[in-house]
Amino acid sequence: MKLMELKKSIQLGQAPSDFMVFVCQENFFLADQYIEAICAIRGHVVNSIKSLSELTSALSLVFCYNESTNVLKTDVFDEAAEDYSVYENAIVVCSKIDKKLKSALSDYVIDVPALKEWQIKDYMSVVCPGLDDAGIDWLYEAREHDIYGIDSELAKISLFPIPAQNEMLARLRFEPGSYLYAVSNFELADAIVANNRAALLDFALHEDYLNVEPLGIVALALAKAKNILFITQNSGKTPADLGISDKQFNYLKRSYACFSLNRLQRLVSFLSAIDLRLKNGLLDMPKKLLLDYIISNTLA
Repeated sequence: MKLMELKKSIQLGQAPSDFMVFVCQENFFLADQYIEAICAIRGHVVNSIKSLSELTSALSLVFCYNESTNVLKTDVFDEAAEDYSVYENAIVVCSKIDKKLKSALSDYVIDVPALKEWQIKDYMSVVCPGLDDAGIDWLYEAREHDIYGIDSELAKISLFPIPAQNEMLARLRFEPGSYLYAVSNFELADAIVANNRAALLDFALHEDYLNVEPLGIVALALAKAKNILFITQNSGKTPADLGISDKQFNYLKRSYACFSLNRLQRLVSFLSAIDLRLKNGLLDMPKKLLLDYIISNTLA
């Protein structure tokens, strides 16, 4: 059976009791959603099993396994059987199946692809319809695209009325020390170059919970500052000379046209010195102190 066929069947309120093997490309989240839908239609609860043999053992005479949806989860499914069709109301969820069983299981396998970004974001908007696009995009990045982490946050936010969901996400996001705060080296380097005090203050409030690399941040900020200096001072260098696209070139020219030449020169000089000292191991201090030193000097 194809996954799309199962989806259409569920949408019609039908849940086949046939034996199924979900082979998941990435994680078990989507398979779990289908199992949950199947159970809802059947009026079943999930009964976790460790082996299909449990369903035909002596225990099956005591426990009525047909009143549950029996789910076996494993990394590699390698349990051989003469006839898999006898395992009604049983579902295997795995990452792959043993090569020796592929032929015998061909009629029962349902391939579950990895979730795409748009699918995860659509799911987020369904669970928490009060979140706007910006909030969804931010949470998706903050939890590093991890559907389990995202779903955990959605479960909290969904407890609040729809009109209040954006506000609750904002509280989780901006509260000092929030574990949800996330910033990349690129974003922090951009904030340093642009003298974005609000973004840098936000970073300072969450710095103790982040793992960022001073060397990478300095290198990115220095490269950007140099490019802006060349572009805004009409050096004659082309996008190809600077190793950037025409779009990036025009963006920097437009965005930093009024930027102070004195600040740019001072920034390039300071970052160049820091970059050299970092590469030569001359700044031996904890990352937090080093970042504080860099940020305070570039803001001065």
